[in-house]
Amino acid sequence: MEYEAVKKRVLEVIRKSTETEEEIGEDTQLYEDMGLASVEVYVMLCDLEEEFEISIPASTLREVRTAGDLCRLVGEILD
Repeated sequence: MEYEAVKKRVLEVIRKSTETEEEIGEDTQLYEDMGLASVEVYVMLCDLEEEFEISIPASTLREVRTAGDLCRLVGEILD
């Protein structure tokens, strides 16, 4: 799957999971800009697993800071 297609779907999952109306881009900080707690990011990872039918190791949660990090992580798993 092309990166742009992955990015579009990941950003949509973030919007739905956080129920936000705000513009979300690759540089959007999940914790600082969106004010998410680690539990909320974990739930988002679960939503991404369901959307893409993949398994995301919980240990990657520490590495995820931005929406772009999530896009790249999903892209790497899909490759």
